[in-house]
Amino acid sequence: MTDRIKLVILGGSSLSTPLLVEALAQHGARAAYDIVLVGRDAERLALVLQVSRAVLAHFPHVDFLLSTCPDAASALTGADFCLNQIRPGGLEGRAFDESFPRALGIPGEETLGPGGFSSACRSVPAVLDYCRVMERIAPRVTLLNLTNPCSLVQYAVRRYTRVNTIGLCELPILIMERVAALLAARPSELDFTLGGMNHFSWIIGVRHAGRERLPEVLARIEQLPKLGIEPALARALGVIPSPFMRFYFHPDRVLKETEGKTVRAKELTALGDEMRRDFQGWADAGATAASPLPATLRQRGAVWYDRIVAPVLLALAEKRSAALPLNVENNGAVPGLPSDAIVEVLAPIAHGEVQPAPRAELPPDVAALLRRHCVFEMLAAEAIVERDRARALRALLANPMVKSYDQAERILELTFDGRP
Repeated sequence: MTDRIKLVILGGSSLSTPLLVEALAQHGARAAYDIVLVGRDAERLALVLQVSRAVLAHFPHVDFLLSTCPDAASALTGADFCLNQIRPGGLEGRAFDESFPRALGIPGEETLGPGGFSSACRSVPAVLDYCRVMERIAPRVTLLNLTNPCSLVQYAVRRYTRVNTIGLCELPILIMERVAALLAARPSELDFTLGGMNHFSWIIGVRHAGRERLPEVLARIEQLPKLGIEPALARALGVIPSPFMRFYFHPDRVLKETEGKTVRAKELTALGDEMRRDFQGWADAGATAASPLPATLRQRGAVWYDRIVAPVLLALAEKRSAALPLNVENNGAVPGLPSDAIVEVLAPIAHGEVQPAPRAELPPDVAALLRRHCVFEMLAAEAIVERDRARALRALLANPMVKSYDQAERILELTFDGRP
């Protein structure tokens, strides 16, 4: 390959970004890449660039040129791929999303339920602003989206712009790895069937050497780490759930477990402060490529770069063959959902393009719950973009975590009303 591939990272000042450089190198990047980090915090952006270059020095076989740019429009000019990892509202916004639903008797979470709706009220407009820039100056760019709530944001992008976008989440990979360990097999030896939506998906098939082994997994489901719901319920449904299904099936337990505890956003804020001090001390000490990397670099646990971002990017950019969990337009992959719904499925990638995913037929009760969640996401995205309060109310009443009109009205007062 002779042409350089340009990758722009929105939210490039995230302190975990150097791990993306490492993941791309470890996954054997063969092409030449220009990687541009875009961020608003100039000091932190410079630190991330310095650490990323130190990481890169451990991989002399790769051809990466790293740079920063404070202006998204300049950075995106000529871009082939854009990784979106912005967090509108920062961790303060996430802390609000994880906290305010508790007063309504609903668990707080940044991607689902009232917290997910609140997060979307900030994320959707911000991401669409960037997408309109892409439409003008990088119409051929492929947007890889990490910003939450992932599938809701992606639906808004596809509904209101012409930007080609794919949603990424490492969670299905982690679940498949746990299933493989339970069966004493390698993940590559198993053929999975995955169906649903982001943080609302289900494994409905596990084939090994031509034999269906899902019943065996369900029989031993207690041994599956981080299942999230009662094993008896998983067995009754006959599918392996995303751990996030605990917010729907066990909201009372989640509320009890989180009562009086610090929300995850506060923990991440403290860790981020520690990482920034560590990065700055490392830089102030005159660190070079040969210096040990900042000790806190790996504490964030940013496994998404290794598990999903690097494999997807390299499969698309270098035309590798792969089958990976992706958030894409449905187009019949999950029966019963609109064709333009964003679904999470195990999709083949070949010749640099995402191919149609195998059909994922869910049990009827699981499918009914998924349809309700899908209606919520589509109505919510449309309501946020079009500033339609009536549609936002309908969206919240369709959400399985919202139980009453009064709850929905209060959520709107706290999140939707007063937005510009």
